[in-house]
Amino acid sequence: MGYFFLILTILFEASAVVLMKFSAGFQHKGYALSAFVMYALSFVFLTLSLKYLPAGLANGIWAGASTVLVALLGIYFFNEKFSLLQGLSLLLIVAGLLGLHFASPAK
Repeated sequence: MGYFFLILTILFEASAVVLMKFSAGFQHKGYALSAFVMYALSFVFLTLSLKYLPAGLANGIWAGASTVLVALLGIYFFNEKFSLLQGLSLLLIVAGLLGLHFASPAK
């Protein structure tokens, strides 16, 4: 159950970042307001995930997975540049996330 809530945390947080970008510095208030709602939901789900997962594990996976997801969404939605070094770096983050997961006693 903890990982389910953590996945929701990651999805809502990444959505919030994309919505902030769409808000263009608060020029589009609807996107900005939606980003605030998404962030609030992400904290709700993070709090729920912490009932089941260690804080260090949950925070590490949240930070790493949302970084990878936001980078990929930036490429998709905003045509952001993506280099080979960035791709390799994202793969290292994924490797670290897998290490955190498999080394954790909370499975």
